[in-house]
Amino acid sequence: MSVRTQKENWDLFYSTLAPVAGEKILDVGAGKGAIANRVLQRTKGAEVYAVDPNGKRVASMRRDYPAVKSSVAGAESLPFPDSFFDKAYTTMALHHYADLGKALQELKRILKPGGGFVIVEVDPASAQGRAFRFFGRLSGEHMNLMSEDQLRSRLCVEDGLRVVSSAKMKSGYIVHAVRA
Repeated sequence: MSVRTQKENWDLFYSTLAPVAGEKILDVGAGKGAIANRVLQRTKGAEVYAVDPNGKRVASMRRDYPAVKSSVAGAESLPFPDSFFDKAYTTMALHHYADLGKALQELKRILKPGGGFVIVEVDPASAQGRAFRFFGRLSGEHMNLMSEDQLRSRLCVEDGLRVVSSAKMKSGYIVHAVRA
């Protein structure tokens, strides 16, 4: 089995997200907004929103990427109306969600019926996953690392989303689900 390069991972992310002009897309756990800005630049005409619970990161995002519509918010309480977004994604942030069940219900709520949710996450069995757990324990940070199979099952059974595809990445995986 060959391991994807970083460029191949990004290409897989964009082809899975498949952003198009006119869509409203949300980055959940956006950090300083670099990926939200990449999505915006790659898809002229889409509205890209981004949330992060850290006010300093959001301030940096607003300064560096003013075209991204950013807000301070956690995944468990998204400040948007029901069925507002065509698509949403989270990259390497799902394991930080304090209440995964509540966060996934919020994501389902803000997506339009048929709307896509793309998750890029670290595999807990990978070297990066082991490092995340180690440093998380040292810092006292909550880490909710799940394998691809665990997440796929969780999305389908507990959260009412339909998984349409998934793929392995170098130290993780990508899962694409849609709201029924």
